[in-house]
Amino acid sequence: MAKRDDRLRETRSLEGFLGAERARLFDDASPERREQLRAAERTRAVYSAWNAVCGGTREGKHATGLHFAAERNELIVYMDSPSWTQEMTMLREIVRARMAARGANVDAIVFKTSRAGYQAVGDTPQGPRGRIDTTPPPRTPQPRIPLTSDESDRLDREVAPIEDAALRSALKSAMKASFEWSKTRGE
Repeated sequence: MAKRDDRLRETRSLEGFLGAERARLFDDASPERREQLRAAERTRAVYSAWNAVCGGTREGKHATGLHFAAERNELIVYMDSPSWTQEMTMLREIVRARMAARGANVDAIVFKTSRAGYQAVGDTPQGPRGRIDTTPPPRTPQPRIPLTSDESDRLDREVAPIEDAALRSALKSAMKASFEWSKTRGE
């Protein structure tokens, strides 16, 4: 119990504590586990460098996810739109060099567009990163003002010269919808 009491009274910096904890984990680990821990540290270093270089920037705000493929030493960055994917692809060597300056050397950075329904942080109503519901809210159609008999007769006269019955019917239907919509909006 004396050992525990000594630890409680001891003041140590966070850096010292983390270093001691890292050493304890590595000393007790098997060679396979040590390799896993090194890979996790490497991934953390790559993500930290990305955040230092691109976090909070206009470009970085469009990133929806990161994946570090350690076996290929490649960072895969998911962007929220094809235009940002293309933009960042053109900037990838600059980003890679800046990450290397921060100690995270990666062989490649690949930018991909996220699947539909994923948006960058802050753009989603549900909060940071994640799947959002992309179904539009239900619409209540505005009632249309129907055409008068004179307007309907004029419409019939305008489409009468068309010989193809299916085409004539389709055009009449489209024109009728357009006229009713215009009347409803007061144009």
